[in-house]
Amino acid sequence: MYTFVSKLTNNKITGVLSSIFYVTMPYHLTDMYIRNAIGEFLSYIFIPLVFLGLYKLFQKEKGDWILCLGAVGLLLTHNLMTFLTAIMAFIYLCTNFSKLKNKNVLKKLFLNIVFITCISAFFWIPMLQTKLSGEYQVYQEDAMATSDSFTESALDLKDLFFTQKNATHVFEIGLPIIVIICLSIFAIKRAIQSTYKKEYILFLCLGLLCLFMCTKYFPWNLFGNIFEILQFPWRMLVFANFFLAIICALNIEILIKNFNIKDVIFFSTICVICTILLKGFLPTDTEIVDINQWSIGVLTENKNDVIAGMGKSEYLPVNFNNNRNYILHRENSVYILNGVGKIDELKKSGQSLNCKIEALEDNTIFEFPYTYYPGYTVTLNGVEIDSFQSPNGLLAISLNKTEQSDIAIHYTGTTIMQLSKILSIISIICFIFYIIFFNTDIQIKNKFLKIKK
Repeated sequence: MYTFVSKLTNNKITGVLSSIFYVTMPYHLTDMYIRNAIGEFLSYIFIPLVFLGLYKLFQKEKGDWILCLGAVGLLLTHNLMTFLTAIMAFIYLCTNFSKLKNKNVLKKLFLNIVFITCISAFFWIPMLQTKLSGEYQVYQEDAMATSDSFTESALDLKDLFFTQKNATHVFEIGLPIIVIICLSIFAIKRAIQSTYKKEYILFLCLGLLCLFMCTKYFPWNLFGNIFEILQFPWRMLVFANFFLAIICALNIEILIKNFNIKDVIFFSTICVICTILLKGFLPTDTEIVDINQWSIGVLTENKNDVIAGMGKSEYLPVNFNNNRNYILHRENSVYILNGVGKIDELKKSGQSLNCKIEALEDNTIFEFPYTYYPGYTVTLNGVEIDSFQSPNGLLAISLNKTEQSDIAIHYTGTTIMQLSKILSIISIICFIFYIIFFNTDIQIKNKFLKIKK
């Protein structure tokens, strides 16, 4: 954030102030210390990197590879934030569309997109394969949110200005930030005359739009249920924080004639004090259970319980989720769902299982104590056989009448998963060479070549 704003304004002090605003925004701290939304608050790291990479690309500066770094980081921390950042970045790209007429800029943008796609292949290809191989709870209608829950979580306008006593979250922007945003009325005229006028107008509009999208007054119903995956409209505060932190720093730089580090200290101190004072509004939980006593991973019959470290078991197969009572009371062994058979010498350790099995009639179905996901390898006397998902969402096989045989199960991942890892490794190596040979000074390149020789 510091580097991006410093380059944008050619003023390091403005960069310092914007970064302080960015990390002390109340919702950012809510994400970290109240919601403990790990993926969401980690996305704060990578959003500025995406815009810094784009800015370097448009300015034809070295270091456009930062765009790839930011995008891959986002993809591996929070899929939803990746999608939303892509929309914001595309808008920023459209405002600089004329820069794409330069073939070198267009080429580097294309290379970054290719690197982003290939480096993250080990993540998105298995995810896509898993999604296509079965029905999972997370993709079901109303799984993450309903129309009612989405609408009800939208904020009142007052929530952006005040935190109510005993509120569970802090959604307010903070008094210092609100005041400085209001100063845009006086700063915009001089901002339009500056070198960053395009970014100023765009970020001010996007910041205010994101704030509006958090509230119940935004017409979400016009989009149907497309954006219900957001779960909560107030997630847009992440982007409001980013854009408005920049605007606030720019406003202060514009309006204070002799802007210096003393001003940074003054405004930063006010922001920190106001943020600390918000703590008095939040209720304190005095009955905190030691993490070693948590029953994470214990299955319950209630579909709304947080189990296995996941809210509402959204990443489980639909059949598994619909048969929780069966799973809860099921023994950790091999079951025969259809036909007649025998199981002996069962040994199960983690993702590996070995036993002797015998089918006494055709089409005997054996169900194993593993949640079904693609990637399990099942061998019968050393020969791989097909497996499938049982009606209960577990791993299963079907055998015709056979004598006692050795069954071995191991999770190895699919061939596509293995190939995607190889693609990612090769892409990372190519990406490193791209950084060295196309984004560094000639002297560094020569030193590298001498070492190679």
